[in-house]
Amino acid sequence: MAFKLFKNGDELYESSKELIKRGEFTKAREYLVKSIDKDGGVDDVAAVQVALIDLSSRLTNVNAYQNLLNALNKLTSSSTVEFGLDTIDAEDLKTECALTIRKIQLLSSSGSGSELTEKGKALQALAADYQTRIGAKSLIVTGLFKKDTSVTGNTEFYNLMAVSYETMADGAVFDNPQQAAEYQQIAAGYRQQNGQSTEENMRKVREYSRTCTCWMCGRVATGEGIHFYSAPADVSPSLKDSASSAADSRADTKHIYICRACYSAISNRSDEISKRYYQQTMQQMQAMEARLQAEIAALQSQIAFARMGR
Repeated sequence: MAFKLFKNGDELYESSKELIKRGEFTKAREYLVKSIDKDGGVDDVAAVQVALIDLSSRLTNVNAYQNLLNALNKLTSSSTVEFGLDTIDAEDLKTECALTIRKIQLLSSSGSGSELTEKGKALQALAADYQTRIGAKSLIVTGLFKKDTSVTGNTEFYNLMAVSYETMADGAVFDNPQQAAEYQQIAAGYRQQNGQSTEENMRKVREYSRTCTCWMCGRVATGEGIHFYSAPADVSPSLKDSASSAADSRADTKHIYICRACYSAISNRSDEISKRYYQQTMQQMQAMEARLQAEIAALQSQIAFARMGR
């Protein structure tokens, strides 16, 4: 009886299907690549399957999505791709790849001020595309590799809209904390619609909206943690806010409010003093070390002379 040592391209391709169903992606990829080399199966479908396997371990990598998108753009033999027990619509997967690439690139970008405002607007445009182009359908990649079908185009819309307003709040908070508080309030609304916690948003709304009178200079500042800070202090009951104060100058009997200017002046001066004391301490330690080294050297000389005199 003849024993077949090597599989042909078609056999490798068929075997890869079973391996994918069992989740043996590494071996399935090896079979798919060999089947392409041997002109087995359907090469353009196999190329998409290889790209999907590569993506499975790099779900936040732009290049992995771009490689999959390139493979899908070359797909001409079929409008669908089998992957394990799933049959994927190629056009739907193309759309998801393109949107995900934009999402990763936007979320990884940085900036400040007006740059964050523009980033927020770009995120809103992306959110609208998720809603109109995917809508209530589940995201394919999340379903395949995370077994989570709850993430849809609509949930991505709410999530990205929340992130967009949070980003715009970060861009506005230094110049206009009240506007930043409004953006955080809007973001909280989108998170609530998406079934997510709004605790962090509401904390920032409270902080950005809070106004104080600086205990030291008397200036009025809005935006706790940005334009003024609460600092620990020993405040006796007799030290009350004056009736003419526009806002409280203390959080309680153990804390006072200090505006950013006074706070930074105190911090900078404290740093200067600490640095000076550090330098003085280092100089004293170096001088002490030099004295000890000299004493050790003198003692070693005495020992050497004593040995020579024996």
